[in-house]
Amino acid sequence: MSETKATRTVTVENEEGIHVRAADLIAKQVRQFDAKVVLAKGSHRVEGTEVLQILSLGALPGDQVVLEADGADAEQVLDAMARLFADGFGPNE
Repeated sequence: MSETKATRTVTVENEEGIHVRAADLIAKQVRQFDAKVVLAKGSHRVEGTEVLQILSLGALPGDQVVLEADGADAEQVLDAMARLFADGFGPNE
C-alpha cells in the first residue's frame, strides 16, 4: 500500500473559532482515518489527534488553517475535515 500526502487550506467558519467542542470533533474525525494529520496556523503546527494541541492554535473566526495529511486515507480525511470546517463544526450546543 503506497503512502499518500495531501494538503488543504480551510477557513475557520465557526463564530467562536476553534473551541473545546470543535477541537474534540476534529480529533475524533482524524482518528477515524488511516492518516497522520497536522494542522498549521502560521508557523505553529500541531497533531490532529490532540485536543489541547489543536486548541493551542488559537484559531479565530476567519483564520486560515493548513491541513496536512500523510497516509492511505490522506485525501479522504482532508475531505471530511474540509466539510467539518465549512459546516462551522456543526450546531452549537
